[in-house]
Amino acid sequence: MKIAILCHKKTPENIIIYEKLKNKYDISFLDTLNVVSGIKNNSKNNNNNNYDYDLIISRVERDYLWEGIYALKYIESIADENDIKIINSSECIETCQNKYLTYIKLKELMPKSFLTYTDDFENIKNTLKNNDFDFPIVVKPIYGGYGNSVLKINSLDELKNIFEILKFNKKEIFIQEYVPYKHDVRVFVIGNKIICAMERIPKGDWRANYSLGAEIKRFDLDADVEDIVLKSVKKVSADIVGVDVLIDKNNKPYILEMNITPQFRGIMNFVDVPEEILKYIKKIKSK
Repeated sequence: MKIAILCHKKTPENIIIYEKLKNKYDISFLDTLNVVSGIKNNSKNNNNNNYDYDLIISRVERDYLWEGIYALKYIESIADENDIKIINSSECIETCQNKYLTYIKLKELMPKSFLTYTDDFENIKNTLKNNDFDFPIVVKPIYGGYGNSVLKINSLDELKNIFEILKFNKKEIFIQEYVPYKHDVRVFVIGNKIICAMERIPKGDWRANYSLGAEIKRFDLDADVEDIVLKSVKKVSADIVGVDVLIDKNNKPYILEMNITPQFRGIMNFVDVPEEILKYIKKIKSK
């Protein structure tokens, strides 16, 4: 079996996956930007560029999202005739990397949210009122991770100040209901199987991202949490995904985000993620 890891950067996680698989399979890195360049050159020459791989593991980065989706869409167009399996699909990546598109797919499982553009603050006020939003609320960029630029807004005046800044920069605002949570949990799912869950406990910050210094510990999921996690994974058609879940004081779970190129050094304290990826690939191969 010949495998490629589709990415531009050889991140620590990508290298860990490569090191785990290289003793079992013929594996290499496939640079997203080289694929895009090759597609354009071959198109000019009226030539098809076939990829001699059995499996593509997509690790498309946010910084090169559109290049990654473009490359994947091309590979998908030749996948059937070349018998190439892809983990995860371009559609799945496009959905999960965009918080609003994720919400469109999973709105019954997520905190209520809406997307607005920074040209009409009265419209934002009316939307908040008409949808029974209470402060605090959370403002996020639709693209991004690690808790970057995620703000908890405590009042309408504070929101107006943020609005003025974003209006100047002509940006959209993704506004989400703030859930006072008891547990913030990252659930790692491979092949529709939950391999591990860890709780992230904030340290000096209201955000519970591991990258911001949150403490972590293994977390046992209740059946209802497992159910909505697997339901959300199925809805976005993800093969490998990190699912962020908030559990409120009444033990009601909410899907917060779907991380389609998940970092996993934190959860490696509790489970061997590359080993689980290897098991999943063996299952794919056996089919």
